[in-house]
Amino acid sequence: MGAHREAPCERLAKEVSVAFVEPLYEQNIGYIARSMKNFCLAKLYLVKPRCSVGLESRRYAMHAADIVENAVIVGSLGELVGMHDLVACTTGVKGKPPLRRYVSPGEMASLFAESTGSKLVVIGREDWGLSAEELSICDMLVTIEANPEYPSLNASHAAAIVFYELFNKYHSVQQSLERPPREEVEAFLKHLGDLTTLLGYDETRSERLLLSIKRLLAETRFSKTDLRILFGLVRDSLETIKRTHRESARITHKQSK
Repeated sequence: MGAHREAPCERLAKEVSVAFVEPLYEQNIGYIARSMKNFCLAKLYLVKPRCSVGLESRRYAMHAADIVENAVIVGSLGELVGMHDLVACTTGVKGKPPLRRYVSPGEMASLFAESTGSKLVVIGREDWGLSAEELSICDMLVTIEANPEYPSLNASHAAAIVFYELFNKYHSVQQSLERPPREEVEAFLKHLGDLTTLLGYDETRSERLLLSIKRLLAETRFSKTDLRILFGLVRDSLETIKRTHRESARITHKQSK
């Protein structure tokens, strides 16, 4: 049994990192590190911690003190997003469109487990979660359904549920999907944004469309090949529209002489 579980655990530790945004209590840093160790996760990022990261964190981490000791402190969530191909943010409060697309921890874990690339799970602040701006830069939003009268979970408790689902799926789902790397997704979205501008979309409409497309790419079995096919269509559409505009401007210029 141990040999059977070794490879999935190694892959999980290698591919999936955890970010805890502006932690307020050392206790929760320790608890999250402990849950990470329970479920084969190893890499912890702390985004602008509002508490010290010392003896108390290590004490609550128990045998996962090494995760706390090796935690990397960073200045913003944005720099972490750029380092990973797929980023899932946990949130307890459902917002308005276009932040209305949500997946369960199990759905997220399945997408992570069957895909190649580097992944990041983001745990929000204990007191108020993640801002709308932070949620907008994440590829998918994960929510845990709970009692509607009291749906908010402690950060470390929510993290444990998500980590368990990852552990479970990495031991039961076969990797079969080559995900497009972050830079290719960003290049595609940039071209798509240029296309919306040529089509006359205003800034708000364009931003909403791009966010919805980004969520759709993250939440579905979208491969590197699929993205390149779609990218080609968008690129050809851009070139055709630009060429049509140039020809129209040239004709107009001749007629004005």
